Amino acid sequence: MPSRQPALAFAVLVVAVWGCSFSDSSESLSKSVSSPFKSSSDSSGDSQAAYRADIRDYTASYIRSGGDFDAFERQIGSVAAQHGVTDWELDHNTYLAIGQGLRKGGLKPIELAAWKSNLARDDLSRAQLIQQGYDGTP
Repeated sequence: MPSRQPALAFAVLVVAVWGCSFSDSSESLSKSVSSPFKSSSDSSGDSQAAYRADIRDYTASYIRSGGDFDAFERQIGSVAAQHGVTDWELDHNTYLAIGQGLRKGGLKPIELAAWKSNLARDDLSRAQLIQQGYDGTP
């Protein structure tokens, strides 16, 4: 009867190698699954800056080209959604960026009051944020 030791040793070796490989793969998968959350929390300031820049630039383009105010608000909502902002109307960054965009787009100070009124909807803090963005004060 042939010895089974070489076959058994080979089977143990295969299982050991496969186990290490599986362990390494699991660890790698675990790191890749958790890393987006880590990187997004590490770069939250960067993502907020990118959000403000996109809102500012969209607002400036809108001011230069004109258009329907309701369409403007819908597009602000779309830009916000692309950045993971679920309720842009409650986000202070939105109003600061809109104010910056109004200035960048060439809106005259005399026209600013109407924009603040329409966007802020009687919320003084929102109106102040738009004004701060327009004035360039943080």
